[in-house]
Amino acid sequence: MKTERNLINIASVMFVLNFSILAFYSLICATTTFRICDTLGAHDFLNSVRQIPRYPWQMPVQSLSLYALLCAVSFFKIVRPIERFSLRVGICVMEIALCAGVFVSLNFYYSGVALLVLADLVHYIRSNKMRLCFIVILSLMFAFGRYEIVEQFTNGIAFDAYLSYYNPVIQSCFTSLESLMVCLNILLFVLYMILLFTGQKEENARIRKLNEQLNQANDQLRDYAVNMERMTQMRERNRLAREIHDTLGHTLTGIIMGADAGLALFDVAPEESKKRIQVVAQSARDGLTDVRRSIKALRPDALEHSTLAQALEGLVENFRLTTSARISYFQEAEELKLDADEEDALYRVVQEGLTNAVRHGRSDRIEIRITRNGDTVSVSIRDNGTGCGALEEGFGLRHMRERLEMLGGTLVYGNLDQNAEDGYTGFFITVCLTVRNRKEE
Repeated sequence: MKTERNLINIASVMFVLNFSILAFYSLICATTTFRICDTLGAHDFLNSVRQIPRYPWQMPVQSLSLYALLCAVSFFKIVRPIERFSLRVGICVMEIALCAGVFVSLNFYYSGVALLVLADLVHYIRSNKMRLCFIVILSLMFAFGRYEIVEQFTNGIAFDAYLSYYNPVIQSCFTSLESLMVCLNILLFVLYMILLFTGQKEENARIRKLNEQLNQANDQLRDYAVNMERMTQMRERNRLAREIHDTLGHTLTGIIMGADAGLALFDVAPEESKKRIQVVAQSARDGLTDVRRSIKALRPDALEHSTLAQALEGLVENFRLTTSARISYFQEAEELKLDADEEDALYRVVQEGLTNAVRHGRSDRIEIRITRNGDTVSVSIRDNGTGCGALEEGFGLRHMRERLEMLGGTLVYGNLDQNAEDGYTGFFITVCLTVRNRKEE
């Protein structure tokens, strides 16, 4: 911020200084012309220059008006930032044209305005190619936009001819003031460019440092996510172990003791033995119910209260409402009657595919198609997102693949054809799962 303020201050001084220089040249020419006419020295002056000068008011009015318009365009860029590259280049070309207009209106007495425009455009344009182009153009304008170089192509009068009207002392004062202002403008330009490129170098170094910190934070977050996954798995395993210990341990202990008692009474008291066996059977049923309840706690809530087909339709509809994505859902597998683990796996596949399409692919159009061929159920998901530059299997895809492999299924994914006519040019996921015949309870 300090460097930016210094750049603004230097640019402001350069604008004021160049205005003073333009006023210096134009007013001396206009004032001298009026003085020559008042002292009746026009005949001698015309004989020395052999040119008819312009009306005295034209040079100051034209040069200062064009310079004011140049300052207005430069100020407009600051107060109204433009994002379109073509418009930004157009404004820069307009500044260069106004700069050339100032040259012509001032009869090429001064070309330092090119340095002011160059400093302004280098700060405004970030494209290195465009910067180089403007640097070349404005440097040539500054170097060759002098009266001494272009006098053979113009009908103007040299500035020294106006100065020759005055005595040597005044001529010396005017020449010294001219040299001082021109040199000061060059020094300010050099200082501006040094601060500009130094500031950009520091900014680039700061951005690189922030990127390194961000990469470190991402690495730490990735490690944290892996650790959290392991901890979650460990907690879930411990919970299941406790459930199994508390449920099956208690139940199996009762069954063993009841069975032993029944065997012992089988010959002595058959009726009592039968009662003991009935108690053991009921205890086994209760234990099986507890185990089923523990396993069902791992399933999605949607599958607990509805069929797989209904759960998928609800998932798609809720996702469509929350993300405004256009989802084409085709359920062509007739009635989906699968075992619980298979339903859970397919539900998670669709859920993960929708999430990845919007979160990572930034897609707004998704197609889901479920088909069945005999005992093989296939799920195809594709989108119109950005795809994936480097195909790396993250947690979601890895977890999906592991879940399917446990059931004997397969997972295929990758980028789609960028020239596809149907608009799906992003990412695809294809799942094939050979299902079991569902056991009705």
